[in-house]
Amino acid sequence: MSGFAIGLMLMIVFLSVKPTVIKANRTIHEARKAIVELRRRQQALSNKIRSLARESLGQRLTAGQDGHEADELQSRTDHLQRMIEQLEGEDRRVLVMDERRGLSETGWIICVRRRPDVASPLEPSNITRLWDEGRYVFFFASDMARARRKVLMRFSEENGFSIVDVKPHEGDLSDPPALGAHSPDKHKQSA
Repeated sequence: MSGFAIGLMLMIVFLSVKPTVIKANRTIHEARKAIVELRRRQQALSNKIRSLARESLGQRLTAGQDGHEADELQSRTDHLQRMIEQLEGEDRRVLVMDERRGLSETGWIICVRRRPDVASPLEPSNITRLWDEGRYVFFFASDMARARRKVLMRFSEENGFSIVDVKPHEGDLSDPPALGAHSPDKHKQSA
């Protein structure tokens, strides 16, 4: 084979391989572009995932704090509800039995109890319970002994009434008096 034939053969091979090489170069170039685009997308997704993770963590922390605050508020609400029920359970009304006041007289708040066995059978049970726990009455008197006498004239011991407590009250009843709940055990001890 002559040099011309070899050169011609190489030329033919080169010309037949050239489109394949160009195509391969184009494919490599496109692959490199795709890799760059994939890396850009990967970075964007990575940033988005980090941002979502931070937000999720923040929401989890906020949700934990909200749950704690909700529990605390529920506890406070339950406590206030119990206090309301307790205060509503006590009869804090003061029955004013005496409207006339002498110059030397002051106000007296007296807690009076009535034995449940002397209650009328027609009397509602909540009224009987109030008398058993003690009702508060208000009288004007010059001293404690006179206040007791006034109470015993209206609520006599023969009718089942007894005086539990006597407290002076300055001024009128527009200022709420400090009334304490009296338990039936206290009544038994004083009887």
